[in-house]
Amino acid sequence: MQSHTLPEGRGGVYISTYGCQMNVNDTERMYSLLEMMNYTPVNAPEDASLIIINSCSVREKPVHKVHSEVGTYRKLKERRPQLKIGVAGCVSQQEKGKLFKDVPLIDFVIGPDNIDKLPSVIEELLETE
Repeated sequence: MQSHTLPEGRGGVYISTYGCQMNVNDTERMYSLLEMMNYTPVNAPEDASLIIINSCSVREKPVHKVHSEVGTYRKLKERRPQLKIGVAGCVSQQEKGKLFKDVPLIDFVIGPDNIDKLPSVIEELLETE
């Protein structure tokens, strides 16, 4: 089994992006905000201490994609309970309550209108640990 070391600082952040060009732009904004919090972008979820799924609600089966992807992180979360998983984008805005209920591995949900609040959402999450 391969050993992964987390980067210095807060750790690594991995953002998975589906959908429209707006989501790609939002992902870039999230990376910028998180870099200011000392998170380092990583290329693999295994190297992350924070994973965000940024999903568009216009594309086909977006909620199913979120469920499926979060499911792939189940073993990571079991091995590292401190791993934080969030959902961003239109799907999170429209399905917030349902996502928390149906996918208990999710630690936070943030809509596209609240991306600038991402640092405070992360801080609050870490403080309540």
